[in-house]
Amino acid sequence: MASIVDPPPSLHHTRSEAIAGGKKKSDIEMYHAMQSTTKGSKREDPLKILDPSSKKLVTVESQRIMAVLDDTICKIRLVTLLPELTQNTDKYANIISDDIQAMLKEHYKLEALFSKVFLLQEEEETVAHTGSAKRGGLDGDVEQMSYESLCTYRGQLQQQIRHSTRSIVRLFSRNHSALEAVLKHVSERPSAATSLISTSNNLRSIIMEKLLTTREEEEERSRYIQQIIQREVKASVEVKRLEGLLQEASEEREADLNKRNVEIKKLKSDLAQLQKSSNETNKRIKSDSMKQELTDTKTSDGKCDRLNQSIAQLRTQLAQAVAEHRQSEQILRSRKIKTESALETWIAKYDTDMGERQDEYEQIEAVYKVEKQQLEDLEERFAVLEEEYNRIIEERRVNAELKAEEERRLRLLTKAAVVIQAHWRSYATRKKLKQKKKGKKGKKGK
Repeated sequence: MASIVDPPPSLHHTRSEAIAGGKKKSDIEMYHAMQSTTKGSKREDPLKILDPSSKKLVTVESQRIMAVLDDTICKIRLVTLLPELTQNTDKYANIISDDIQAMLKEHYKLEALFSKVFLLQEEEETVAHTGSAKRGGLDGDVEQMSYESLCTYRGQLQQQIRHSTRSIVRLFSRNHSALEAVLKHVSERPSAATSLISTSNNLRSIIMEKLLTTREEEEERSRYIQQIIQREVKASVEVKRLEGLLQEASEEREADLNKRNVEIKKLKSDLAQLQKSSNETNKRIKSDSMKQELTDTKTSDGKCDRLNQSIAQLRTQLAQAVAEHRQSEQILRSRKIKTESALETWIAKYDTDMGERQDEYEQIEAVYKVEKQQLEDLEERFAVLEEEYNRIIEERRVNAELKAEEERRLRLLTKAAVVIQAHWRSYATRKKLKQKKKGKKGKKGK
């Protein structure tokens, strides 16, 4: 009978349910911490001490307890399948004997009659009639019974259903093959029944572990759990200390950030002032450049007029030169004819030489193809080097551009400073000259 019961959960699962419920999570965390501190050595399960030393039941009483529990779980599984079996008796006729089928059909009729009585009783309670509207006894039609008769008849039907269920369970207990076939092929049962079976299996595992555990093992388990709790307390103290250190480091970092923010604000204000002064300098430089541009425009207009006069003179000289060189043109044309005849001779010689050179070219081309293949191989080999070289050149170019930009800005600032200093010196000089002139006029007046 025990072979038909669902297999129990693992011992590790039942052990974690049985040990100190409030300390389950802490024990598992301590187990992981112990594992992380023994990386170099051979790892063993620290919870192995919680397993019972014995794997089989020795005493007759414990064996009887487990046999009764297995039989109970088997009957629970069978009883929870009765609704499916009674409603689909023909579907499972090939795995159930005739006497069991007859009992199932009778049980189905009792359940249908019980449901009908239950509905009628609810209707009576809803309408709130207590027996004056309907009359009858137990032997009459169900729909003609009074409320008290329905209650009495319902109790009798409950007793009949109990007896029918017990009879069906006894028949299945005598026919082990039918019982095994039903439990194997029939699986439709309510969710509450599935939860009940799962709870029963968990209870079986817990009782099994309790029966396998001796008093000495219980004491050793308690001592081990106390050690784990002490370790957890020490670990919590260390965590609090580390949290304090973290809080101090966070405060120091916050103070450093505030200090840096103040410095950043100061630098931003200095940068704004510098930008303002540079904008004013740029405006002055632009005004000076515009004045210089107007002066250069006037100068260029005068140069253009002078160049136009020179062009007219040169055109006159060109006309005179054309007339003078026509005679030399005739001489050059005769030389051209002679040169063309000589050129034809050289072309014929060239064709002859090119035929020879063509053969030589084909030979060189064959050698070139071989060398080209070798070159492609070398290019593939050095592609990586070329890519690295290009990257280095690009970095140097970017650095050079940044350096040139910095130098340009420095030159611009230096030039602006020189201009400012020159203006200031000229202003100071004019002021001194004015003061000297005023002093001389005062002496002459006296």
